[in-house]
Amino acid sequence: MGYTAIIPAAGLGKRMGMDYNKVFIRINEMAVIQMTVSQFEKDDHCEAIYLAARADEIESMNELFSDSKKVKGIFAGGSERQDSIYNVLKQIPKCRYVMIHDGARPFVTKDTLDALYESVKVDKAVICGVNVKDTIKIVDDGLVTNTVPRERLFVVHTPQAFDYDLILKAHREARENQLAVTDDAMMVEELGRSVSVVPSNYDNIKITTTEDLIIAEAILQRGDLG
Repeated sequence: MGYTAIIPAAGLGKRMGMDYNKVFIRINEMAVIQMTVSQFEKDDHCEAIYLAARADEIESMNELFSDSKKVKGIFAGGSERQDSIYNVLKQIPKCRYVMIHDGARPFVTKDTLDALYESVKVDKAVICGVNVKDTIKIVDDGLVTNTVPRERLFVVHTPQAFDYDLILKAHREARENQLAVTDDAMMVEELGRSVSVVPSNYDNIKITTTEDLIIAEAILQRGDLG
């Protein structure tokens, strides 16, 4: 039994100064969202892919993935990321495991997908991330109050992997309690459940700024994406 991938892609490119969705930006003649989806299409453990898109972009998304054997549905997103994911979760066929992944994060590797999949079968809720590289200090009123050990700090990436029933319950309770979160794992944490961590890698960037496009092109030119 494999997993279902949910990919929210209903954002905009405001931080790039663009008036259209950044996932449609083309790098080496391929849209970012196509690059992202292709990583899951290549993974044998991925059984189905569902996307959340802006209502006025669903037709364009359908055209991009008309030949895909794994993209099973494209649903309208909500006003916030968590709304988009919930809209998809409640409409897809019941499954055992889901991976939730940013549409603008096209460089997730097979190693990361494998690590998440093996872990979620045991731990029910798993995130991936990398250690921070810089020294982190807590500052109050212009004065350093503490230096946080770097080895305990992680930059969190996606995908995040969950037991389907668990993440659906977490989303429902978050909505009932009007809980605003920055990632899906926070909802699971609010249920009092443990969340495990597996390694990601520093190439697993989210394309947010024009500088990220330069990094993305460099990753592609290096040619060693897993």
